[in-house]
Amino acid sequence: MKKLLSIGISTFMLFSCSTDKIDALEEAIDNTIELPDEEKAPDENPVDDTEAGYFTDSFDTEGDLIDYVTNNAAALPNVSSVDGRYKAVLDDNTNNITLHFHEDQGRIDAKLVTFPFEFIARNIGIGTLADSQTAPSPNGNPYLFSGVQVHHKDFNSINSTHVVVGHRGGAEFTIEGKNTVDGSSSVNDIGANTAPAGRADIRIVGTEERELIIYWQTPNLDYETVEDTWNLYRDTGDLPGATPAYGEEVYVGLITYAYGQTGVPFVGTCDAIEIRD
Repeated sequence: MKKLLSIGISTFMLFSCSTDKIDALEEAIDNTIELPDEEKAPDENPVDDTEAGYFTDSFDTEGDLIDYVTNNAAALPNVSSVDGRYKAVLDDNTNNITLHFHEDQGRIDAKLVTFPFEFIARNIGIGTLADSQTAPSPNGNPYLFSGVQVHHKDFNSINSTHVVVGHRGGAEFTIEGKNTVDGSSSVNDIGANTAPAGRADIRIVGTEERELIIYWQTPNLDYETVEDTWNLYRDTGDLPGATPAYGEEVYVGLITYAYGQTGVPFVGTCDAIEIRD
């Protein structure tokens, strides 16, 4: 059974961070609760999971997602919690109805968060209808993704940022980053075969200045006991193009989408999410 652990402040002190990134992170999250020394386990600095602004979901309730705000549900109607995972079945992409690109906005299942925040999606990516933990083959250079999107609080505003895992044409088994500002998208990826399982852990940190710092790692399936080893996206943590001018609050959630029909059907999958804001 999957069980989410607290996110300690040590999560933010990463080997891959530059001095500037560390400074930004220290300013971004300043509400860690320090426990008395006698209550701490050796060599630990825990955070109280019951503190306000801390949320986890391991999708243990079968059926519809609980207490998410959904935009454009009709684009991808078959989204649910199944066997302890988020599962989005994408079996029809007629007219690119699921696409997130330029002015196209597919489905998002999201939570409203306030800057500064941290959002982690565990073991998120693509799978087959038969097995969500087996990535579909990239025959025909498909565009198939599942991942995390930050969206302007107003869903009528076509301003968003996303980090998704899957196949991107000739760059199969990759992680794609995209900023969309007023309906114009800038996009790149981290290279083919960098996410060989077709899944990854994705971490997005929103700073006090309402900037976004992006991280990824090969899925840490034992994160209860094994420390995360985050990598900055393309060594900088920055996505291509300008970051939208977000307000104090944004929606952050899960998306699954395709471009065209090649590779359809498939599923988007995620083990769990963790949020601090």
